Amino acid sequence: MAAPMDNMKNSDASDVHDVCTIDATVTTGFETVAGEEVQEKLGIKAIGLRGRIRFECPMSLVKEVAKLRTVDNFRVLMFYNSNYTFSDDQVENMRKLRNLVSEVNWPLGIQIWKRFFSFEHNIAAVPENITSDFGEPCFPNIQPPKSAEKSKRKSKGNKWKKKRELKDKLAKDTDQVNDKNEHLDGVQGEPVEALCNTDTVQLLPVDAKDNVQKDCTESVEVNAAKKPRVRENPWNPLMPSFRVTCHRTGDSHNFDSMTAAANFGGAIYCYFGWNVKMTEFDMEVLLNIDEHQVAVSMGLTKESLHKRDITTFGPTTLRPTVANGMLRLCEIQTGDIVCDPMCGAGSIPIQGILSGQQSFHLAGEIGKNCLNRVRSNLKFLSSESTGKVDAIRWDVCNLPLRDKSVDVFITDLPFGVRMGHKVENWRLYPGALLEMARVVQPESGRCCLLTEDQKCLFRSLQKWNKYWTRSKTLVINLGGLAAGVFVLSRTRLPFNMEDRLTMLREFKRTKGGHHKDSRDKGDNPETSKGDDS
Repeated sequence: MAAPMDNMKNSDASDVHDVCTIDATVTTGFETVAGEEVQEKLGIKAIGLRGRIRFECPMSLVKEVAKLRTVDNFRVLMFYNSNYTFSDDQVENMRKLRNLVSEVNWPLGIQIWKRFFSFEHNIAAVPENITSDFGEPCFPNIQPPKSAEKSKRKSKGNKWKKKRELKDKLAKDTDQVNDKNEHLDGVQGEPVEALCNTDTVQLLPVDAKDNVQKDCTESVEVNAAKKPRVRENPWNPLMPSFRVTCHRTGDSHNFDSMTAAANFGGAIYCYFGWNVKMTEFDMEVLLNIDEHQVAVSMGLTKESLHKRDITTFGPTTLRPTVANGMLRLCEIQTGDIVCDPMCGAGSIPIQGILSGQQSFHLAGEIGKNCLNRVRSNLKFLSSESTGKVDAIRWDVCNLPLRDKSVDVFITDLPFGVRMGHKVENWRLYPGALLEMARVVQPESGRCCLLTEDQKCLFRSLQKWNKYWTRSKTLVINLGGLAAGVFVLSRTRLPFNMEDRLTMLREFKRTKGGHHKDSRDKGDNPETSKGDDS
């Protein structure tokens, strides 16, 4: 596939675009998996970048991009320059970004945006009066980043200690003022009053007392009143609203993302006259700045697509886009029995039946609340799809399933961060691997596991390497955590029941025969120890 054209120029509004460049964000680490889905469903080869994929899409297939199940967000590329130079002058850089608005292919972006969204009035792809004045560079009042020493958070004890000292000081000053007033009240002659907010005490006649109190009261009321918010740019109901979101990477720039977004958005306002709105906007323009690359695109999603299939979320609900990536790694075949023994809210089995796979799914959990979430999410599926999945309460270390009765195991293991504890994983992981080795088909059975506690899983695999071999490992970014996706294959060695009995005896000697119901405890934020996805 050809790379995106550098310096994409603005075209006439009447031009008919046959092909556009789509940028789609995916979970970091699943770029190859997402590219395979694009190749399979759209017949298009995609380029894998860090955290996103890029491909040339015919206009007739643009609507099909929203049906990709491994994609979080996608947008259409309107400008791309792989050799963009920034100078040492910050003002000059902001002026160049403002002038960049005239080089963006706005007709292409607006044309595709109209296929996904609507606006009650007509949106002109080219402004009526094209201007070359994009305004002067502006620099929002943003506090500079603190140094490494100043960025250290102070302890709560020091914070409350300073508050107490300040409170005691104020109380002491108040007592001193009261003592002075009592002394002045005893002076012979006319009564006096101390002026407000002064260090020196001034004597006032009694008839001025009311005036001073009145002036102080009015001053406090004026200062406490909120200043009315004045909109600098008038709102035009005939124009759509927009906002600019800037994503900047690299440390060679002398400006931050907010400054770049403010200047580029101000230039768009001067060019089109669209309304600026940071929330509940109609259009979102994305400005991506790398070391020497600049890209401008029009967002085609208002929120991440990973929320489209789940209605009831738990404390560690797995993203459906990640679940789809794990399902694709296992290469599910027609008629396979797929089991998620620790299903959480049911993301994996739900995505399995929604992806069109002709397979049957089993979902299990040890917590009642998790099963209630699974059943709640299944209610929104069609009756045909619901018949392909069943939810059961069980213990993953003692599954109520026959030997060799499952073809594929796919599950999101507890990380021990937001839920449970890493100490519990050292008993849970080997017990789960052994039980899955008993239930899965020898030689043809597969297993896909997701966990952030990779050390514990590696040790567990070493313990049961006679049953499992690791065929593929991916490192993904899951909410800022470096998690691992492990694809395992079952060996042809028959399962030895003596291993299971030995493991059960070890469980009884430790904590009573089954792992703790940590997923139910996670429903209460006060008792949760924190975890995974």
